[in-house]
Amino acid sequence: MKTLFFILSILSACGPSHVEMSDEAVNDETIIGAEDHTGSHGTLEEELEPVGVIPASDCQHIEIGDKACNLRLNDQNGEVWDLYSHTGEVIVLDFSTVWCPPCQAAGHYTQSIQDDYASAGAQIVTILIDGATGGVEPTAQEVDDWVSEHSITSAPILQGSRDKMFDPAAVEGYALSAFPTYIYIGKDMKFYAGHVGFSDEYVRQKIEEGL
Repeated sequence: MKTLFFILSILSACGPSHVEMSDEAVNDETIIGAEDHTGSHGTLEEELEPVGVIPASDCQHIEIGDKACNLRLNDQNGEVWDLYSHTGEVIVLDFSTVWCPPCQAAGHYTQSIQDDYASAGAQIVTILIDGATGGVEPTAQEVDDWVSEHSITSAPILQGSRDKMFDPAAVEGYALSAFPTYIYIGKDMKFYAGHVGFSDEYVRQKIEEGL
């Protein structure tokens, strides 16, 4: 059994986690660590609402090979971003928070990754779980600030929350343990990789594996 994501690197404190360590070696000099945290499918004809994860009987978020459940959240333009409308693309979900310094550092690479892989059919999507205060949903202004501070022009930045995205059982949401966490969804909407922590080189490697 392969768990959905592993710890890529820890350069700052990282709390208890159910995820397993990977055997793959990564150059620590290029890695940004992770911060602790505590504490029926619709059709495109429907009016979409930013409801977060949409649980269903045929999806869960536990193991590599599981089908992702659909999700809908507002993006930086006030439009609802719908995961299943991107079937056939490689999707990278970056779970980050405003208060997390490693997330902020990783955010500087987001647009360049988007620029390099958009034409190949890949998309990197940042889901902000908390605002500047842990456990508090990010405001629309904080999403706008993230876009501005990281020079985002086309990469989706989504306004998430713990209520909309978390589930300790990893069925109706994601059992995240630290930030940033990156999860990779293939063209068939099934998970094929994931890790805690960031490396620009490694993220690009995993995207190319899915293309």
